[in-house]
Formats: sequence, C-alpha cells, structure tokens
Amino acid sequence: MANKRISPELLTFSLALVGIAFGYLFADAALNLAFIGKIFILLLKVLIVPLVMSSLFLAITNLESKELKQLGSKTILYYLTTSGLACLVGLFFANTIGFDTFVSEYSNYQNSTTQEFSLNTFILSFFSGNIFQSLNEGNIVQLIVFTFILSFGTLGLSPEKRKPVVQLADSVQEIVMLIIQWIIRYIAPVGVCSLVAALVAKTDVQIFAGFGKLFLIILCACLTHILVSLSLIGKLVGKFNPYRFIGQVREALIVALTTASSAATLPVSMRVIREKAQVKQKTSDFILPIGATLNMDGSALYQSVVILFMANMAGIELVLTQQILVFFFVMVSSAGTAGVPNGGIIMMGAVMEMLGIPLEYLGLYLLIDRIWDYPVTMINVLGDLMGAKTVDRFIKDE
Repeated sequence: MANKRISPELLTFSLALVGIAFGYLFADAALNLAFIGKIFILLLKVLIVPLVMSSLFLAITNLESKELKQLGSKTILYYLTTSGLACLVGLFFANTIGFDTFVSEYSNYQNSTTQEFSLNTFILSFFSGNIFQSLNEGNIVQLIVFTFILSFGTLGLSPEKRKPVVQLADSVQEIVMLIIQWIIRYIAPVGVCSLVAALVAKTDVQIFAGFGKLFLIILCACLTHILVSLSLIGKLVGKFNPYRFIGQVREALIVALTTASSAATLPVSMRVIREKAQVKQKTSDFILPIGATLNMDGSALYQSVVILFMANMAGIELVLTQQILVFFFVMVSSAGTAGVPNGGIIMMGAVMEMLGIPLEYLGLYLLIDRIWDYPVTMINVLGDLMGAKTVDRFIKDE
C-alpha cells in the first residue's frame, strides 16, 4: 500500500490548531518561539513585490492574441464588473453587520496612513516619481500602476523585442512561485503554529468567539454575490437562466469545492461548459484560462471582509480613503492571486502592509483561510464559467 504523506494544507491547519492550544497553555514559551513565525513573515514579505509585478505583467502581456479584439474588451469588462461587485458586497456586509470589538496587544496600534480625504492627494498617491524609492518603501500601489504602464508599453514593441522581456517576467514568476511552494510546504506549518500561538498568548481568547460573526458576514456576502450579482448579470446580459446553468456546470463546481484550486478545475471547466452549456470552444479556450488567474470574485469578496476584520482586531478604523484603497487593491491583488491553494497569502500580506495592519495576523488569516478557501474557490470558478457563457452570446461563429 502506497505511503501517502499528509498534504501541506492539512498539516498547516492542524498545527494552527496546535498553536491555539500551545499559546493558551504555555504563553511564555509561545512568545519565546515567536521568532519562527517572524521568519515565515519575512520570507513571504520579500516575495510580495516580484510576485505582484510579474503576475500582473504577464496577465496583461499574454492577453495579446488573434481573438483579443473580439473577446478581450468584453472579457475584461466582465471581470472588472464582477470583481468590483464582489468586493463591494463584501465591504457592504462588513460595514452593515459589523464586527465585535476585541482586546489585543495591537488595539492601540497606530495607523500612519489615516488622514483626511483629499481627492488630489489620493490620486497622486498612485504615482511615483522614483520607482526605486517605491521599491525601497514597498509602496505596492505605486508599483502596480508602474507595472500597468510597463505592460502596455511592452505590448507596443515588436514581437521579437517583446519576447525576451515576457520570458524574463515568466522566469521570475516561476522562480517566485517555486520558492513560495517550498515555504508553504516546509516552513508554513511551523511558522503558522508559531504565529497563532504567539497571537493567542498576547490576545484575549474571546477573539475566537468573534469568528461566528465573521463567518456570518462572509456567508451572507457569498450567497448575495452568487444569487444576486452573478445571477443578474447572467440573466440580463447573458440572457440565460443562471440557476439552470449552475446545475449544468455542477461537476466543475464540485471539483473546485473539493480541491480549492482554480487551476486544477480548469480542464473540467473547459469540458463541461462546452458539453453541458453549449459555449463555443474559441470562447471557452480564451476566457477560462485567463479567468483561472485573473478573475477571482470569491477572493475579492472574501479578502475585503477579512481585511476589515483584522483591522478591527488591531484597533484600526479604516476611513473612507482606506476603504477605497481596499476596494481597488483587493480587485487588483485578487487578479494576481495564483489559482492554487494558499495563493492569496502574498497578496493579503501586501494589503495588510499597505494599511498598517500587523503582519503577525497572517497566521490568523491562514487559519480562517483553511476553512473558507474551498467555497471561495468554487465562487471563483463559477464567476469564470458565467463569464464565458455571458460573453459567448456576443461572439459570432466564423
């Protein structure tokens, strides 16, 4: 009988639970071992910039194809609309229902980015006069804007000159993703255990009772996005019955729910949408692979809620300016989230760093993420499938 090793995801989740017990029973030891979690955080932090920039650069430059004129604009419009709606739904329920107030070491954490809203200052903050200074300061927003400019500039080059630039970005992304896989497999389990244990040792244990309200908000937001946002787009724009469509593609949704991987679900999605939902092959072949890495409705919704939850834990009140930044950044970062389990760790760390939320809470995020990663991935895949069906209505056969 083959010897099956425990998956990194299950091991991480299991050790996170161990960390809760260890931090509660042995608080002093948990604080002394907190440096292990800090090493884990630093390793993730150093990968944020290269992963974000290479992922977005490749996502834009790889859009160029023979079908781009026919499919590109409609696909991008759909992805931006659904991701934006998902993020707004998450922020709406988080602000409407609200979270409990927790007592933690970071309750008086000073958020240096809080300031009065100024439209001019807000717009100017997206641009950098010195990209190396932005790199040194880790200003993710400015680096993303620079990446967009660089990507569209690259599209203007001849194929011969563009090819080596794209290959370099592709190599950088592969290297970073390989390192992330090593971190997730070999360091994350112990690192997360250390982070959670230290967090429990520092924080009132009532924090975990607040998960019920957090989960209620996420559940309400997910159901609203599926039954209202996506369904209305399918009904009004795609002119199809969204609920019958969900039944037609249920096989792909089940795979997504059980694997928590958009990438692993892609072959199933491409088959069922052609065989069961009668979508043209050229439409599915173009939209679904891009959607597996670009269109992350569930991630945008889920991350926006969790960001507000962790800010509340740290005693940080996100004002209008910062919630607008959360909206835009979560939309962009969800597009760069890899379609594999734990793909949102780097992006979540980038958003937290931008808002001044202590990165020690990444351990708590990973604990929550182990529970919600599966249904969130299913929503990501459903958004891709509905996008293909919606856009297909506007694509004529040759």
